[in-house]
Amino acid sequence: MLLEKVQETYQKGEPIFIEDILSLYPEFTRAYVFRLAKQDEVNGDLVRFSRGVYCIPKETVLGEVTITSTMVANTKYVSSKDNVYGIYSGLSLLNDFAVSTQVPNITEIVTNNETTRKRVVDIEGMKFVLRKSRFEITKDNYQYYTLLQLFLELGNNSDLSTFSKERILEYIKLNNLDKSKLIQYAMSFPAQVMKNLIGSNIINVSL
Repeated sequence: MLLEKVQETYQKGEPIFIEDILSLYPEFTRAYVFRLAKQDEVNGDLVRFSRGVYCIPKETVLGEVTITSTMVANTKYVSSKDNVYGIYSGLSLLNDFAVSTQVPNITEIVTNNETTRKRVVDIEGMKFVLRKSRFEITKDNYQYYTLLQLFLELGNNSDLSTFSKERILEYIKLNNLDKSKLIQYAMSFPAQVMKNLIGSNIINVSL
């Protein structure tokens, strides 16, 4: 009974949170939904990743594939289906634009789904640093937030390599970013971000 609506809404191998299941069955109590989920788990129709997190198992030639901590964090804090509510930051972001080659030992995320300035969460043994977004991140503006967060991560150093600048310019062109919108969003960031943008000459060359 429980699995029918879940199968209609979610794909195999996709993280499913108990809150999402509850929203599919508003007529049921939380305890009853947990009981139904347990039945589906026993039947092998659902796999429990951790408390309140499930997936429909996916069979491949290599056997059954379920979900990972990274997939759970991405779905909960960054994006799901057509919704975007977070971005990756820290060394992961710097690596994306070739500003750093350091391998991050912890993934950092800026998200709407956090209420504190900084918090570390553990998802089945893997740690993630969460930070509250400075303005609401959506599918229409996450590219702007990503670029501004990049220049925030630079601190007081806006000296970028030629390759990094090329990556940034390519990102701006690919996402058709607008200068006036970028400046508007930059008002939610520390003044150093605008200084870095100007110092890098990116804002004049590309927008």
